[in-house]
Amino acid sequence: MELINFGCSLFWKGNMNKQANIWCIIPAHNEVQGIEKTIMDLSIQSLPVNILVVADNCTDGTEEIVRGLIPKYSNLYLFRTVSNEDRKAGAINQAIKVLGNIQEKINAVLIMDADTRIDYQAAEKGWDTLSSDSTLAAVCSKAGVMPYTGKNPFEWVLYHLQRLEYSQFDSQRVETLGNIKVVHGMAALHRWDCILEVGGYDPKNLVEDYDLTIRYKRVDYKVTIDLEMKAWTEVPVKLKEWWIQRLRWNRGGLDTLKKHGWNKTTRGYILQHFVSNFLLIFQLYFSVIFIKMLLQGTLIMHGIVVLSFILSILIGLYKMKYLENKKLCDWIIRILLIPEMLYDWLQTLNQYHAYYNFILNRKQSW
Repeated sequence: MELINFGCSLFWKGNMNKQANIWCIIPAHNEVQGIEKTIMDLSIQSLPVNILVVADNCTDGTEEIVRGLIPKYSNLYLFRTVSNEDRKAGAINQAIKVLGNIQEKINAVLIMDADTRIDYQAAEKGWDTLSSDSTLAAVCSKAGVMPYTGKNPFEWVLYHLQRLEYSQFDSQRVETLGNIKVVHGMAALHRWDCILEVGGYDPKNLVEDYDLTIRYKRVDYKVTIDLEMKAWTEVPVKLKEWWIQRLRWNRGGLDTLKKHGWNKTTRGYILQHFVSNFLLIFQLYFSVIFIKMLLQGTLIMHGIVVLSFILSILIGLYKMKYLENKKLCDWIIRILLIPEMLYDWLQTLNQYHAYYNFILNRKQSW
C-alpha cells in the first residue's frame, strides 16, 4: 500500500476543550473537477484536520492534482487503493485500515464525498457535538445543496424541488435528534473507536451510510445532526440521473432492512413501509380531490379539504427555516403545493420500482 506524505500526523493542542486528532477521509474516484476545492475547504478548518485523499481506481487526473497539492498543504496525504472492487465503502475501509497503523490516538474521522463543499467551522462544530456525549457514535452535517448554474427550465424545477426536499431531510433529522435515520455520507464525523467497533462499512451495501447507522444503533450508540456543521453537495438535475440515484437509495434501504431483519432498531423502519403504503390511499384521494376542485373552480366550497391544505402550506412554510439562502421561487413552489405533490408522486413511483426489483431480487446497479 502506497501512502504519500505520511511521515507524521497533526495533533492540534489549542483550546484544551477542543483537543482532538481528527482525520478526514475523502474517497475519490475520478473527481478532477472538485477535489482541489474540497481540499482547500479542509485546509482552512478552524479545528485543523489531517486530510487523506483515497484515490480509488482513478483514470483521470485526480491523483496528479492531489500529488501537486501535497507541497502546499503539510496536512495532506494521498493513498491509492489496492484491488478495490467495492467502490466507496471499500475505499473507506482500506483507508481506515491504514490509519489504524498510526501511533497517535485518533479521536474521530470526518468522512465526506469528494464533491462536497464544507464550511470552515464544520469540523469544530461536529467535534463539539461528538465530544459532548460519549454515547454518540457519529454526527452528520446539515444537508445543503450547491447552486444550479444551468438554464434548462425542467432542470431548474427539479433542482429547486430537491433544495426543498433536502431541507425537509434536515427537518426530519432535527425531529429525531439523537436517533436520526441516516448519518448521511455527504459529510459526517465518526468517533474512531465506534467505527472500528462495528467493523467499518459494509462493502456490498448500496446505501452503506444507512447500514452503518443501523449497526451503530444495534450496539446502543446514538447518532445525531449538528445544524451548525454545514456542507453542500451537487444534486442530479437530469431526470434519468435522479431516478437512478433514488432507485439505488430505495432498493438499498430495502436490502439493508432485509439484511438486519426484525429487531428493536429496524422494526420502526419496517413498519414505516407498511404505514406509508396504507396512507398512500388517502394521499391519492386528497390529491385527486384537490386537482379536481382546482380545475372546476370549486376549491373554496369544501372547507375541510381546504383547511387541510392550508395546514399543509403553513407546516411547509414553517419548515422553510431549514432552507438556506431562500429565494422567491422556493416560497412560490412551497405555496403552490402542486409541484411538490407531483414530485412526491414521482418519488412514490420510484419507491414502487424499488419494491418490484426487491421482490424479484433483481440486481440493482449504481
